Amino acid sequence: MFLGEEDGLPSGVQGICPTGWHVPSDTEWSQLTDYVSSKSQYYCSNNPENIAKALASTSNWSSSATTCVVGNTPSNNNATGFSALPAGAYTDNGYHNSGTNALFWSATESSSSVVYDRQLYYHTATVSRSNFFKYSGFSVRCVRD
Repeated sequence: MFLGEEDGLPSGVQGICPTGWHVPSDTEWSQLTDYVSSKSQYYCSNNPENIAKALASTSNWSSSATTCVVGNTPSNNNATGFSALPAGAYTDNGYHNSGTNALFWSATESSSSVVYDRQLYYHTATVSRSNFFKYSGFSVRCVRD
């Protein structure tokens, strides 16, 4: 199901996505976050890295008093219409973090057992890029071919 970084755009990996759609590559995720960061209406406090609120849904996030983070006034989230939900994740420790984070797979491996992902947290203003073991359960966002 997964591919190497050199495969780029589009990923070409249908995976669990319906016909005509695919799991985005790491490059496609970067393309999305770079675009959102390039539009001042989508970032907070004049910082183009503060884009998580623009991608997060308006509901189900844990609360935070910190300005610009996803959990601060969630009704102001989702300027892009992306609607990332805080579904949490399943790891070797079980299911956890529902309401506090949204973790999304890419189709790009960083090694034979690890895949790149994107993460939004209720207490942060940025979208982070990380990598995690393939046996974990994260959300999948399908992209139209």
